[in-house]
Amino acid sequence: MSVNAPLDPSANTDRFYTVIKSMREFDRTEVNGVIQTLLSLTPRDQCFIGTYYRILGNVETLLRMDKAKDFQAIAMLARALFELSVEIRLLETIPDGWGKMLAYSDFQKLRTANKIIGFKKKNPNADIDTADYEIFVARNSAKVAGFSKSMWGGARNPKHWTGLNLGDRSEKLGPPFDQIYAADYSRLSWYVHPGLAGVINVPAVTFIHLCAYAFHLAATAYGESLLCIIRVFNIAKANANIESLLRLAKELPFTDTPEQVEILTRMRSAGR
Repeated sequence: MSVNAPLDPSANTDRFYTVIKSMREFDRTEVNGVIQTLLSLTPRDQCFIGTYYRILGNVETLLRMDKAKDFQAIAMLARALFELSVEIRLLETIPDGWGKMLAYSDFQKLRTANKIIGFKKKNPNADIDTADYEIFVARNSAKVAGFSKSMWGGARNPKHWTGLNLGDRSEKLGPPFDQIYAADYSRLSWYVHPGLAGVINVPAVTFIHLCAYAFHLAATAYGESLLCIIRVFNIAKANANIESLLRLAKELPFTDTPEQVEILTRMRSAGR
């Protein structure tokens, strides 16, 4: 079943916003309840669940942004959801990814601690207490150096736990991540980073269209993340139609009549 999105910019934006809201309700009913009941979590499980809750936090914040004047925050959150969707899919794809992710967390903490200590040494009058940072460095330097050698070939400053930048990570995953990164992600940068590329000499309606665009990207990323969680924790074992229900949550906001809702619901409930 296909339905056409309305041409009015505000109505179109509202529909894409409602897609995310509908998916969140699906998540609450079909996914989050299962995640909350999981016991005896492995470190790998914890990496997936920690990333999932970061995604959920961004979605909850995004749902508070329902005005075109929020376009900058909406763009930031859409980009973050894409980055997190790439993260959770890489965890699923790379067998030892969870170990690298945990090791990289310690690497980042050590790098930040050393940066703060270094600044204090260069600026002894700075109002910074480095005692806790120095203890952390002393306790963790050798361990992190071992991680760096075994996991990233001794690289002094790996950009990510995979050793890849975001473009390469997206390309590694393939559709839809590679296309989103190449065609969509960069354009949202105009509203996140300093500069005037996206805001100078444009009509006001541009920002309404931008919000629809960002909501659509966010919904795509959220959907990919939910599918990943469903697979990793085998949630479909208890509900064979769960992926069809996710599609239903995405499509319902584009129905216009009770008849369309009934037909679509019947199709998806039958697993079509």
